[in-house]
Amino acid sequence: MSRLLIVLLISVLAGCELPQGESKISLPAPESEGAQMMRKHCAACHAPPSPLVHTAKEWPNVIYRMQERRRMKAYELISGPEETILLGYLQKFAKS
Repeated sequence: MSRLLIVLLISVLAGCELPQGESKISLPAPESEGAQMMRKHCAACHAPPSPLVHTAKEWPNVIYRMQERRRMKAYELISGPEETILLGYLQKFAKS
């Protein structure tokens, strides 16, 4: 394994070490319900991503994949109403 790959892997895993609810990025509308859902659910595994990392069209699939990972790790799944709030927030602030 190359040194660059090892450094990259360590950097990615370091993001998983943030205490729940903390993030290295500034979320848009930080007091909104959507931002709260990001901190509550996403931070259980990793730093909440910026909504700008995906388009509005891509976010439903990303949430689906994250729900599947939560299921595989036996984490509590995001409820339907919370998932709707989270998706709306991500799509509102998604990249164009």
